[in-house]
Amino acid sequence: MKMDLQNSTTVTWLIVVAILVIAIGYSVFAINNKPPQMAFTVATDYTFPYKIDTKGFRTELNSTLKEISGITSINLDQVMAIQDEKGILFTVDLNSGNIVSQTPFDKDRDYEDLCLVGDHVFILERDGDLYQFHLAVPDTVQKFETSFSYRNDTEGLCFDASRNRLLIAPKEGAPDDVAELPKNIKGVYAFDLITKRVKPEPIITIAEKEIGRIIGNGGKPYNFKPSAVAVHPKTGHIYVLASVGKILIIVDPVTNQVMHVQLLDEEAFPQPEGMTFDASDNLLISSEGLLGKAASITRFTPKTIK
Repeated sequence: MKMDLQNSTTVTWLIVVAILVIAIGYSVFAINNKPPQMAFTVATDYTFPYKIDTKGFRTELNSTLKEISGITSINLDQVMAIQDEKGILFTVDLNSGNIVSQTPFDKDRDYEDLCLVGDHVFILERDGDLYQFHLAVPDTVQKFETSFSYRNDTEGLCFDASRNRLLIAPKEGAPDDVAELPKNIKGVYAFDLITKRVKPEPIITIAEKEIGRIIGNGGKPYNFKPSAVAVHPKTGHIYVLASVGKILIIVDPVTNQVMHVQLLDEEAFPQPEGMTFDASDNLLISSEGLLGKAASITRFTPKTIK
């Protein structure tokens, strides 16, 4: 039977069939090339308390926060957020994704993360400078120049309440005033809230070679660059999130042992830049918007913690 290609209906159906064939072929390719395993628990007698391979509770954000770079929990329903290059603190409703309030604190710069310490907010700039802002008192921002610089590309900041210190995770290298870390080693450093100085020795280190071994990367180091850091409120384990590498790594700060490695689905987390825990130990991960996708915050409820 001959098909009349001049018939617009016939042509339309041919196009639809072609699109379906391409879509099915791409889906098969994606499934076949997806890593067979995404979660790797290393430590014995340890259960990773979150099921990251599920979608969690995801909230899409206002387009103003398309480049959201850091979050910190206010309460179970709200987070405070920062976005690249704006000196504004955003309060965000986790149920609707709406911006509840905007609080300017300083001029626009390349801000990467933030954390709450009582009534104060600490904000981290890409070059390692820290800004302390009192929420109840306008025009009270204080700047602290640290021993980090632009070459470190500092992106991760959190409050370690049990030790009354801040933790800073640079993408690269060590502070300027100490010996450089070996190649392919990432460190997390403590900022003393009393002296307002960075401690010279990292509190944990993570070797890309070890991560490659854990996930079975063919004997090669697995490249990642930290974009956020957080301390689990119950276990004290340090969570290191990386947008470059799409990975979440959990480390015991006492032994410096990697406890668990979680590869992240790029479709769910196109650019994961922020991470925090709330008062119920829920894990929240924010991702910037990318390629037409809205920025988002995803909340994961904990399982039983051993």
